[in-house]
Amino acid sequence: MELTKEQIKKIDLFLEGIGIEYIDIRFEMVDHIATEIENNIDDTTTFFEYNGFQTPFIKYMFSRKKEYFESYKKQKRRSLWVNIKKTLVTVFKESIKPINFISILLFLFAINLLEKFSLKYTSEVVFISFFLTFFYFTIKFNQFKKKFGDVKIIHSYTSILMFNYIISFHFPGITPIFSEGNYSPFLLYKCFTALIINFLVFMCYLNEKAKIEKRFKNLA
Repeated sequence: MELTKEQIKKIDLFLEGIGIEYIDIRFEMVDHIATEIENNIDDTTTFFEYNGFQTPFIKYMFSRKKEYFESYKKQKRRSLWVNIKKTLVTVFKESIKPINFISILLFLFAINLLEKFSLKYTSEVVFISFFLTFFYFTIKFNQFKKKFGDVKIIHSYTSILMFNYIISFHFPGITPIFSEGNYSPFLLYKCFTALIINFLVFMCYLNEKAKIEKRFKNLA
């Protein structure tokens, strides 16, 4: 017998309660458990009917709690680098789309012209833009997380965004960047590159956002 949305939600809540945080891993586990119950339980209404800890569903889930959590940890470890690599490939593909590639070249040309006119003011505009986009995108990612919880692919995007930020501001460091004498074309173009990466990462996120929301809306 096919499970109802309320019964599927109970499976999801149990898994969330034992510490399975990533919603996309949980989604796969919920789907697997729901299929297992549908294939093996004739009277699913009685199976889910609440009777304290004597509820058949609760007893069944607790009997397999360790198995579920071990499976989750295994998938979590395996998925981290797989998703980061997948995300990097997506970002690269986004960068070579004709419209994006041309836009990047035009921005680069504009930066080159402005730099010759005034390195100081061009640098300040690019650096401030990088700061603003980083914090804006971080806020958007956090808003998504509050609505849907942890999602592997979103964690990959935020990891790349944070890594981009750390690399940009520590190798070499640009702490006194707004002091006279510290402006340089190298720092300008390094920060411009980081700014472009920020935009590409966020564009990839927007491309997947609708699909993610549609897929996990029943578990949100």
